Amino acid sequence: MLLPAKSLKNKILNDPYNALVFKKGKGKTIYVVGGHIRDLLRGMSSLDRDYLIDDDIKGFAREITGSIGGTIVEFRKDHMARVAFKEGLTLDFSKPEGTIIEDLSKRDFTINAIAWSPDTGILDPFNGLQDIKKKIIRSIAIENLKADPLRMLRAYRFASELNGRIEKNTRQSIKKLYKSIRSISPERITLELFHLLNSENPSKYLKMVLVDRVLSYILFLSYSKLEKNIKAISRFEILLKRIPLKLKVELKTQFSQNLTYKGLLVLEFLLRYSRLEPFAISSLRMSNSIVKRIILTHKGLKSFEEDNLFDLFMRSGEASRDILILKGRLDLLKDYERFKKIWRHGLLSSQEISEIAKVGQSPALGRIIFKFKKAQFERLFRSKDEARRFIYNLT
Repeated sequence: MLLPAKSLKNKILNDPYNALVFKKGKGKTIYVVGGHIRDLLRGMSSLDRDYLIDDDIKGFAREITGSIGGTIVEFRKDHMARVAFKEGLTLDFSKPEGTIIEDLSKRDFTINAIAWSPDTGILDPFNGLQDIKKKIIRSIAIENLKADPLRMLRAYRFASELNGRIEKNTRQSIKKLYKSIRSISPERITLELFHLLNSENPSKYLKMVLVDRVLSYILFLSYSKLEKNIKAISRFEILLKRIPLKLKVELKTQFSQNLTYKGLLVLEFLLRYSRLEPFAISSLRMSNSIVKRIILTHKGLKSFEEDNLFDLFMRSGEASRDILILKGRLDLLKDYERFKKIWRHGLLSSQEISEIAKVGQSPALGRIIFKFKKAQFERLFRSKDEARRFIYNLT
């Protein structure tokens, strides 16, 4: 249910950043536009605020930082000035391209072509309010998709956030223009795809991206492999209902590049069944930590049936949990936690093992400790006395 106009006004002006911007902009033509309005109408909060102001945008940004701090971010082009804050919030100031209506007409989707100012109230020339209410993603014009092909990928992301659908003509436009996605930088594609992977039910919308031919143009896997992987993601979404509460909380934490841990798991599913490394099968620009994690996970998946758990956990490290989840073996998560506890604090310390074995710091001691930890994990002994006897027998 959308906020009524009066409630929207209160929400906007009760925000201290908006209140300051409109106070400083009194007497000027200034609007808050785009995603901030969209999210407020849906009863959600947003870290980003976009404003159109018919004035010196850099000078206005300096006025804002003079009042509340923040850092002005420089852009190569002078079309925007940004004020960034440590908590991740940003205020973006742009000059309108023509009139306010002309500027809104050049935006991506109707849901993002809504503006508000204290003088005019809501401006909604393309019926974005109705589309938000009906959860429809509708492009304003095919030319707007051509102007920035990344908007095609954004359509699926917004649809996933609304748990809605993409309007028929918009999807037809995407199917005509899908090849132009290659003109976009890998960094921008990666960020947008990661937003989709982080969403509540990504499989539904990944299937749409696949059917509309965009996905296989980003990830260099066959249609059949991607289809198989997306079905696995769908099963994973069902599995999430049985995941322990502690892990559910962790799934929401950031892993790298704004990708959540849940998003990472979805990405690992999505890139399965390839003979190549993850950085070679996509046009994504992934951090070293993401690439390393995917490689470890996929190696562990291939050897899962042959490995004993201790060796799997030793080789795979933090990726061990990913492997168990991707395999649907939630019953083994406690074993992984027990492995970590034993590896950190065994029944005997390294010093005690060294004294009992009469071996100083050396590779030989390392091998003894490894055998000891593995034996404890396999429950070959349960008390300190049994543990000491195990060391004696080894030496």
